[in-house]
Amino acid sequence: MMAQDYRELATTLRGRIDAGEFRQTGKLPTEDQLIEEYQTTRYRVRNAIAVLAEAGDVFPVRGSGVFVREDREGDYLSIGTTRGISAEYPHRKVTSVVQELSLLQADSVLAKRMHCAEGDQVWRVVRLRQVDGNPLAYETAWYLKEFVPFINEQIAEGSLFGYARNDLGLNFGFVDKVLYAGKLEADAARVLGLNEGDPALYLEDDAFLTNGRLFNSSFIAYHYVNARFFTMTSMR
Repeated sequence: MMAQDYRELATTLRGRIDAGEFRQTGKLPTEDQLIEEYQTTRYRVRNAIAVLAEAGDVFPVRGSGVFVREDREGDYLSIGTTRGISAEYPHRKVTSVVQELSLLQADSVLAKRMHCAEGDQVWRVVRLRQVDGNPLAYETAWYLKEFVPFINEQIAEGSLFGYARNDLGLNFGFVDKVLYAGKLEADAARVLGLNEGDPALYLEDDAFLTNGRLFNSSFIAYHYVNARFFTMTSMR
């Protein structure tokens, strides 16, 4: 098969890792073997491995190969990547309950946040994200209509990042993230089934396309009991 995109190849390899295909060797096939197997380029293979390494699925060791990390007990959200909650919990039922879906004209505050002009149209999507029916996060997200022309409730109930990438063909570049602790406000607490003033881990992120334009900004309050995070740090 010809891998058309390194992210597609990364998804394929992650599926093979999840299936335990490399458990015996503990390593991925070599670059040359992957190039031959997928009839693709070294560029795509290296970028796919970089995606897996950033997500904590593998760790390359120069001169020794690309090792597959042992499964972590429990489910975690990666701090270092933004691949969406559905991708982070591949064996669980991830659902979204839409609390609000509206199309706004950006005022001065929203225009500054979205790096757009006042009056530009912006989708506002507020959702409760659940895993196996348990509340995980209360998410408020904004999408520039320039890049995301249409969202309805059915789309919002699924993976919006998957919709943007797979259906709209947007090419993701990078994400800026700010993570901090705080106390839940009333609306978030009510939807998450917690009490106002309970602790929460907040994430603010800005997602940019490969052309450097911001297309999505999110503000997420995570359930302090149900959400756990990890990141992988090199010791070199």
